[in-house]
Amino acid sequence: MKKQLTTLPLILLLIISGCQKDIQQSAEQKDLEIAGAKNGSPANGTLYLTVTVDNTGGNQILSDNGLAYSHGTDRVEAQILSSDGNFYLNTNNNTVKQPIRTMQFLPDAIGVDLSGNRNYSLRTSSPLDPSINNGNTVWIQNLGVDQSQIMCMRAWGVDQQGVVDWKLLFRNGPENYPASSLTDYVLVTRTAADTWTIEPAEISSPAANSRLVNGNDVGSEHYQVPFKLTLVKK
Repeated sequence: MKKQLTTLPLILLLIISGCQKDIQQSAEQKDLEIAGAKNGSPANGTLYLTVTVDNTGGNQILSDNGLAYSHGTDRVEAQILSSDGNFYLNTNNNTVKQPIRTMQFLPDAIGVDLSGNRNYSLRTSSPLDPSINNGNTVWIQNLGVDQSQIMCMRAWGVDQQGVVDWKLLFRNGPENYPASSLTDYVLVTRTAADTWTIEPAEISSPAANSRLVNGNDVGSEHYQVPFKLTLVKK
């Protein structure tokens, strides 16, 4: 009985300390959200998306079956990231199981076979060129309605061993800068409060030009890659 009485105050102290810690962490998180908002980052976190790929004839990035890719369905990840404000699509978030959804790249390019991979990803990034967007890239979720900006983008495929097999670059990686690069940028536009589009910026000649490289960024094959993605917040 004496032991129970002596340990009871200690238990109460631990409970009170835990509550105070939770309150402190909550306040710190709120401060981080406010600071992030002041620095241009979103206070509402990552946005989860449904992504529609335009399978119109002539486009060179296509969906597997014409249906949209929805975050959280069929092991798909589709997001505008709270970490850096970029778009990210991943067709299979499980490296062990076979994918349910896939994609098609360069279907009309003779002699180029980018099939047979178990996972495909696409991601935007900010240009290094200080003359683009006046040197200021807005996070995609912070674009105003009818506002557009030029960005870089890459698509890549991962083989059965989990190794990056190839990359398709739109001014990304070794072709990001300088402006003399042969590849194109992409244009990101916010068309409505919950909707964005991504398509080639068409500022190079020929338009919609992209570079195909292997997993080590080695390669010099260039292809015209028209495409259009429509992102809708879930």
